[in-house]
Amino acid sequence: MEKRELTEETKRKILLCAANILRMHGDIAGKRICQDWSGSKEDAPNAAFTKEELDTISYNYELYNSSGKDYDPAYNGLDDEMTASFSMAQMLDDLAT
Repeated sequence: MEKRELTEETKRKILLCAANILRMHGDIAGKRICQDWSGSKEDAPNAAFTKEELDTISYNYELYNSSGKDYDPAYNGLDDEMTASFSMAQMLDDLAT
């Protein structure tokens, strides 16, 4: 059996659904005392992306989150599960639109 092809509309809906799931996770992670990345360090966003990519993700997220006021080029926050979840959710929204 072969996989069925997904339509572009189905792909868009999947991205939006995944974004909502990440936001729910971010909300829960934000209520923990320690929000540091709890998975393996190799799977953390800081390990998956280059410094330039991390900066772009951080910048684009902060445009959405704080109109850019909270953007700090020296800090991307993606080693924090809450920030990583919200950042990735926003990036998925951007991909879907």
